[in-house]
Amino acid sequence: MNCTKTFPVSRFTVAGLLLSLALGAGVHAQNQPATPVDSTPAAPEVSISKPAGGDSPASSSPVADTPSSSAPSFQGQTSAGQSSSLGAVNGDYVLKPGDTIEMVVFREPDLNIRSRVGKDGMVQLPLLGEIKLGGLSVRNATSLVRQKYNADYLVEPQIYLNIASFNTRKFTIIGQVGKPGTYEFGGGEDLDLLEAIGMAGGFTRIADRGRVVIKRREGSAVKTLKVNAKKLADSATDRFEIQPGDVINVGESWY
Repeated sequence: MNCTKTFPVSRFTVAGLLLSLALGAGVHAQNQPATPVDSTPAAPEVSISKPAGGDSPASSSPVADTPSSSAPSFQGQTSAGQSSSLGAVNGDYVLKPGDTIEMVVFREPDLNIRSRVGKDGMVQLPLLGEIKLGGLSVRNATSLVRQKYNADYLVEPQIYLNIASFNTRKFTIIGQVGKPGTYEFGGGEDLDLLEAIGMAGGFTRIADRGRVVIKRREGSAVKTLKVNAKKLADSATDRFEIQPGDVINVGESWY
């Protein structure tokens, strides 16, 4: 008599068996020693560039481009390569006694000088000796000096004349003006009668504007000039130029 019994295997029984095997494997894995893991973060890639001509790495922070403080600065130079602090005067300026001229000869530094115009208009120049430049404009004086050097000493010389300093130019004004006295004016500038009166504070209330007398020395003589300043003020074109040494007398009105 066979006593073996057959039990039906359901799908639930198989699932339970598989679950038991999986849990057993997990317990076994927990009992195994853990493999050490390197927690140090990987170093990032860094690109370091060097500035042109330098050995130190460039800064990581952005910096605005700024001009270098060591950049060279350039100043104006004369043709002879020397820095000049003088502004060129108008070529029509007429050289006067007491003015000091500066002469620059290109590529001939031994000839570069400063020389004063004498009372007789004569100027002492290298090789040429005395030459009369007083009374000539700067332009004409430059042309004359070039001709003199070209004739005997230099071939097509490049010569430049300028004013190193002007003679002190003064005038005196008396009579019916706000501030009588002696005044100076620029050597390279023209000054007319109305401007001179303005420098002296203008006419007083009792000034006779139609009767202004100017005493002017010419050589050994003194010349007397009578000027109607009222007409000058009314005119848009007429002017009376003041000369160094003039003495201006503004008369008083009697009515």
